Amino acid sequence: MGYESMLADIKSSLNGKISDVEDKIEKLKKAKKDIDTLQEEAITEIKDIVKPELGKHWTGTKADDFDKGREDAKSEASKIVNDKYNDYMASISGEILDLEFQKATYAGELVLANTAGDLLAKGEDYVEEAGKHISKLKWW
Repeated sequence: MGYESMLADIKSSLNGKISDVEDKIEKLKKAKKDIDTLQEEAITEIKDIVKPELGKHWTGTKADDFDKGREDAKSEASKIVNDKYNDYMASISGEILDLEFQKATYAGELVLANTAGDLLAKGEDYVEEAGKHISKLKWW
């Protein structure tokens, strides 16, 4: 296989990998936005857990137990919406960073491949130098 066809395969593969990574990044960013919206909605709904307030006619241990149950539910829902939300969002952000690093790595490899292609286009005097650039490609 000549350098030209090898470079064409490498470039095609790298462009495909970059496209796949970009798709994953966009999906994760959309998921973050959707989760933000859901969290805002949940915070609003959590406030409603303790509504309506018990009137003056609701007294005694049953009323106290009922109020305590609502407060416990509000507290637990708040933990989920706030604490677990933050952990989940941090996990998604970390994944996005990993994918952006992958994308940058692939883009760097593509620059090397393009440089090798440019050298090949200059003629036979540059084939050896182009071969050196091709050998630097990490994924091949």
